[in-house]
Amino acid sequence: MSRVFPLSLRLAVVLALAAALAPVAVGAETVVEARQRLMVSMIKATKVPRAMVAGETAFDVGAVDEAVKQVLEATALMPKLFPDGSAGGPSAALPAIFQNRADFEGRLLDLEKASVQLAFAARQGKDEMAYAFHEYEAVCEGCHAKYRRPD
Repeated sequence: MSRVFPLSLRLAVVLALAAALAPVAVGAETVVEARQRLMVSMIKATKVPRAMVAGETAFDVGAVDEAVKQVLEATALMPKLFPDGSAGGPSAALPAIFQNRADFEGRLLDLEKASVQLAFAARQGKDEMAYAFHEYEAVCEGCHAKYRRPD
């Protein structure tokens, strides 16, 4: 149990720091550029456990933790990066985000929960992590299906 608490504490600190740094993270970027950058960081982070599940890379709890940290940092910032009127143009965000903001933000919380569950499952073993990863991907896909313009 002592191994779980430090991870929980680290995740809480990451979320608190990410929320505190939200205004700084955008800087000279537009909100669309900032959220696209964060989405790319989540895609890169997601590739880490995906490669482990596929057997392309060795199972590594530390790498899963780092990937989860990146996702948590991004999801903590994401709600602030969808101000009204920021759909369209280069953005893949659908107007539904702005019409259903509470649902959208709830889905970001679901992604945070799925990410933490992925980190905890990795401590139980590769098979448990694989199951949690499929749940994590389902959360991603559900949000994209409703709120992201198809490619």
